[in-house]
Amino acid sequence: MKTAGPPTGLPKAPQYPGESRRVLGEVETPSFRLEDVRYAPGLCIGRHEHETPELIYILEGLHWSGHSRGGEECAPWTVRFIPAGEPHENYFPEATRCIGVELLGPIVGLAREEGAVLGTFGEVSSPAAPALGARLHDEFQRNDDVSALAVEALLLELLLSGVRGAPMRRGPAPGWLLRVREMLCEQGSGHVTLAELARCAGRHPVQVSRQFRHHFGRTISEYVRQVRIARAQLMLSRSQRSLAEIALASGFADQSHFTNAFRRLTGIPPHRYRMRQSANVTRA
Repeated sequence: MKTAGPPTGLPKAPQYPGESRRVLGEVETPSFRLEDVRYAPGLCIGRHEHETPELIYILEGLHWSGHSRGGEECAPWTVRFIPAGEPHENYFPEATRCIGVELLGPIVGLAREEGAVLGTFGEVSSPAAPALGARLHDEFQRNDDVSALAVEALLLELLLSGVRGAPMRRGPAPGWLLRVREMLCEQGSGHVTLAELARCAGRHPVQVSRQFRHHFGRTISEYVRQVRIARAQLMLSRSQRSLAEIALASGFADQSHFTNAFRRLTGIPPHRYRMRQSANVTRA
């Protein structure tokens, strides 16, 4: 009988003893899996590799990462890229919290259609990377149905951060982009994806996202939320429907998401907005 030899290869995923790694929240779509993770101080993660590429945005704490090209400290408010199959190890001398994004096939393939994607282990050197990472965290905290669209656009920008797009002029918005905006107005209360908008425009999703922000001064997700809040304000002013009914009619998953989004954009909760509108009508 032949005895088994020592295991070969590196572990695909490290083992975490006890409460050394805690997932505070997670979101998964066909394009990505996003986690808010806290690592305990003193945690050492032995050499391992991941089956899919990952992006990490460090919220707090300092840790060390070793890989094939050497080792380096990983500081807060930086974005780091980990290629698939790249052996690496980590040490956390202090408590650390990160947003980790596992990049699945669809989003990576989409980025490669547009240009050369990130491929080197380490910090994403683009000056825009920290702001993109912060927006990624913000969208994770919002976690409404528009967040997935926003996260996809942010991930594409990060993956293509080394690719210079064609210079954009400040002239009138092209016709295809106006059609995209019209589509968002018409479907503001329904779910729409970046891929659907791109098919409507006949353009690549990266181009749609960049051109929209360039010409209209806001991201697609910001615009969708504004369209929804505008519809909600109209209903709050002209109807006696409940907040839960208005939330669903405006495209929000529930009243809680609606209230949070309304307060973010207007500075007040929807019930107070309704009271103000009623008072204005009474005085008139």
